[in-house]
Amino acid sequence: GGIMADTPEEKSPTESLNVQRKTEDILAGDQPVDSLYLYIPPDYKIPFLHIGTEKQLFLDNFILDHMEGIVRTFPKPERPPEPIIRTKELPWELKAGIFPAAAIQDLDDKKFKLWYVKDRTRALCYAEATDPLHWEKPLSDKCIPFQEYKSTNIVLDNSGHHVALALNHDQSDKERKYLMINNPGDAGRGEKKTTFRVSSDGLTWRIINEDTSYQHHHYQRPIWDDSINKWISYSQYSHHWNMLYRKRQIGRQESSDFVNWSPKEMVLSVDWEPNLPPHLEFHDMSVRKVGGQYIGIATEFMAEPIWCAPGEHNWRDHAYAHLALYASRDGKHWRRVGDTGPWADNGKPGTYDYGFLNDSVAGQLIHDGKTHIVYGARPEKQRPSNTMAPQASYLQSQSDRADLVEALGTYPRLNYCSIGILILREDGWAELKPTYEKGTVITRQFVFEGDTLKLNAEAYGGYVKVEALDPQFNPYQGFSALDCNPVCSDNPKQIWHTVRWNGNTDVKALWNKPVRLRFDLHQASLYAFQFEGTQAD
Repeated sequence: GGIMADTPEEKSPTESLNVQRKTEDILAGDQPVDSLYLYIPPDYKIPFLHIGTEKQLFLDNFILDHMEGIVRTFPKPERPPEPIIRTKELPWELKAGIFPAAAIQDLDDKKFKLWYVKDRTRALCYAEATDPLHWEKPLSDKCIPFQEYKSTNIVLDNSGHHVALALNHDQSDKERKYLMINNPGDAGRGEKKTTFRVSSDGLTWRIINEDTSYQHHHYQRPIWDDSINKWISYSQYSHHWNMLYRKRQIGRQESSDFVNWSPKEMVLSVDWEPNLPPHLEFHDMSVRKVGGQYIGIATEFMAEPIWCAPGEHNWRDHAYAHLALYASRDGKHWRRVGDTGPWADNGKPGTYDYGFLNDSVAGQLIHDGKTHIVYGARPEKQRPSNTMAPQASYLQSQSDRADLVEALGTYPRLNYCSIGILILREDGWAELKPTYEKGTVITRQFVFEGDTLKLNAEAYGGYVKVEALDPQFNPYQGFSALDCNPVCSDNPKQIWHTVRWNGNTDVKALWNKPVRLRFDLHQASLYAFQFEGTQAD
């Protein structure tokens, strides 16, 4: 059946879930085989890719069909020379390093909020900012007192360092604005208990359930995935006491209520990556979702074969670590983005993140045209616990280090963890730019919603022209490159641009039609595009 031209066919927000259920029914014999079998497409009246109003990035080839005279790059993030949050600034931080648990952007009070864990005492603390580069640790009587200090920023004592904290996607109950699960006291191998708490302000937390069915271990990073109507969480698929597997891989869990979670499913392992060295392990991974694109930042743990446990296996606890970029379309199958080098590499010797970049947090903080990602930083590589048996050569290096410390005194900057931040252009995960002066990008055919086309483009000193093409690669009437007003800007900081054809922004005439976009880039870069606006007058 046809569709009225004045109403766009909407993209199903649960398209992937619908296709999964349809596939299961067909394979079980409960639904007849589709006429396009062996292909099982979504159930749309218009049989083309539906993108709705989802933002389209270029980390993969999902939306792309052809590029000519174009190179795709993956910009490296910038980072300030100093961490955004240091330890040892408050009396209860004197004997602890810190690492981040979560960072969110609160639209209610326009604040950025960050929770971090004190490494030794395992207390969860709070910081906030109006600018992600400048944070404060506000002291409040609502928080947990410390010795004689009645006002602190400690929101949970003995939290353990396996904390998963998120802004609730359902804001109908303000008493459950924030959600948290954790292993109190880092309950270990045989312990199954996980505590579920809620909060209205992020400072005072109320226990709802303290005996969930599965342990949540090693740097949980949860996000709400509206395509499957569930929470998904990524953490270390950790076999610290089962050496059948590699020690550090990435696991994924699902939950409909943030309390009861599925068992971990392994979704990222060096076993599957022949372009990576076998001594690389995955310490943790945080995920954010932009449109239909899952973007993972994984800590690649470059293990050194130094240490042996009593069971005579390589414990692999001695390592430098850096951050790498991964991409997925379903949250389960991941591919490394870019070349084999790190996305965010270790800093120079003497810097706060020379040894370790890890514990990046889920989501992203958007401010002033920039994307900000919070991560944990250590100035030295991870060293094993005292229960391991070192090789003699390493004992000698430890002795040398002890002599150095005795000669110089303690390292004034290098004996604690801190929290750093990575900075990208807003949605600037992948860049399409001409190899020389000009180039062309053509998308796949799709059906969209919205009435305006926006481009994330760097068009200062250059320009972009856009054509809307029909299935024969001919421009739709009124939407040719000749009709297109050049997309450009006199402001080098401008991120998003509205596309106009003969001064008109309205693209409703293209509803329910298969459209390809052709971008002609002239000394300009393209990072993303998105259809926005109302669906009908």
